[in-house]
Amino acid sequence: MTTAEQDGTGARPAGALPGRFRTVTTVAWDELDALGVLHHARFVVHAERAFSRLLDAMGYPYDPDPAVRPERHHVVAGLRLDFARPVDRPGPLRVEQRVTALGRTSMTVGFAIGTADGQAVAAEGARTVVRIDRTTRRPLPWGEEFRRRLRDVLTAGPGADGRTPDTHEG
Repeated sequence: MTTAEQDGTGARPAGALPGRFRTVTTVAWDELDALGVLHHARFVVHAERAFSRLLDAMGYPYDPDPAVRPERHHVVAGLRLDFARPVDRPGPLRVEQRVTALGRTSMTVGFAIGTADGQAVAAEGARTVVRIDRTTRRPLPWGEEFRRRLRDVLTAGPGADGRTPDTHEG
């Protein structure tokens, strides 16, 4: 259970969407620090990779051409990360994401990073992004198509059935 679920009411916050997206990323040996644990900054990288896979699953794969898939154009406006336990070896990490707020131009995604079997959480956090126009750098509203695809993936997409999809990094 994530911290976001422990509010005592069992209700989702206003703006939150139902469902989750789960994926697996892989910790490489060179991500471990001098103490033999996953360096704290690398948790953010794994959360970012998982968010990218969420967008991929929605049908918005990365393309370096700025004219393609403007739905992926966003900036990080906020980041919170709390650590619960170390990750002390290379291998799979399970990242579970939930949309805790979807505003007109912003979206906050809560995430839990832990063991591949989902039994232990190593870190929890939240990341808020703002969709922008790449030319003006001004906020842009999320479109209805984006919102529909996001809801679809969270409720019926990869991982929504409780199984972790085979999305290990190569």
